[in-house]
Amino acid sequence: MESNALYSLIEKIKLLFPSLTKRVNVLRNTFKSLPRLHRTLVPILSLIVMVLLIIPTTDDNSVDKDVSSERKSIALTIAPTHNVANKAGQERGEASNTPPPVQIKVLDPENIDGEWRAHVIRKGDSVYRIFRQYDIPSAVLHALIAVPTPQRYITQVQPGQVMSFYISTVGKLIELRITDTNSAPVLFSLREDGSYIYH
Repeated sequence: MESNALYSLIEKIKLLFPSLTKRVNVLRNTFKSLPRLHRTLVPILSLIVMVLLIIPTTDDNSVDKDVSSERKSIALTIAPTHNVANKAGQERGEASNTPPPVQIKVLDPENIDGEWRAHVIRKGDSVYRIFRQYDIPSAVLHALIAVPTPQRYITQVQPGQVMSFYISTVGKLIELRITDTNSAPVLFSLREDGSYIYH
């Protein structure tokens, strides 16, 4: 009964993969055409090659090395390094030609046409949905979240807080205020270079 099932399985495989059966038949015919000695040696040699591929080999370099558990001490000599650029900067001192860091101007809502919009945060509100409601792109939200702040003011808003947006007539978020009844308002402002700053 088992042989009938096996035979039917082989026949089904032959029907499903005709090109495979052709190749198997070609190999079988080639194998049968070999002399008897070769037909005996081919499986043995194949088995030996497979075993040799599986057996792990040792690294010749690791065998030659002397393995010892003795601790060896190595003397290190550390010479002081001289940084020419830093030395030159120290010698110049105050008379340096490097310009002071550039202050990026913060945009003032009073000088920009737009309007304030306020949203009282309720339980279950998502900051992402609030920003979408006021047509503020998610890239702006990500930029605001990336601003270094002492607390995560934007991602951890509480019910009862008020988010006030000053949005310009062209749709840019100029200023964001988060006010709370217990603390001073948190302010994020847009700068001339397009980045936001926390006050």
